[in-house]
Amino acid sequence: MASEVESETSDPRAQNSPHIIQPINVSEGGTLLITGHKLTGHNFNQWSHYVMIFICGKGKEDYLTGVAIQPEETSPNYRTWKAENNMVMCWLLNSMTNETGENFMYYKTAKEIWDVVHETYSKKDKTSAIFEIKGILHDLRQGESSVTDYFNQLIRHWYQLDMLEDVMWSCPEDSKWYK
Repeated sequence: MASEVESETSDPRAQNSPHIIQPINVSEGGTLLITGHKLTGHNFNQWSHYVMIFICGKGKEDYLTGVAIQPEETSPNYRTWKAENNMVMCWLLNSMTNETGENFMYYKTAKEIWDVVHETYSKKDKTSAIFEIKGILHDLRQGESSVTDYFNQLIRHWYQLDMLEDVMWSCPEDSKWYK
């Protein structure tokens, strides 16, 4: 089997093409913990950001975006596509709580899982989450925390707000506020 995968990409042009599926390393197995933030249904924005960083770092984002299209089963690239798709599916499912992951385990592609998770959790009403974060920021006090710890808490909540709020710019000058 290893020789089949190697022969599929022995052409030097194929190895440099972003659209040719490259073989995976055994060390990139599906049981790899990709984030300490498992998807619970309430933390989609943070979870999806961590997952995308990991998967992009592995060069497998095409399986989430749909660029890596399933070849015909008779294609020499099919086995590699199937192995890599299943690996990305495992990464996604293993980064969810058991209860959450069970809802998505019967989809056939990583893109299907990614799209359905996005549809399920990203379109929730943001108003309550924004209200909750603003309440936390309002009540946040340095207390016994170091300045660094306090500042890190502020930054974390500000970034969460940035991810949730849709800010509309009225003119090019507004960009100065977001640098």
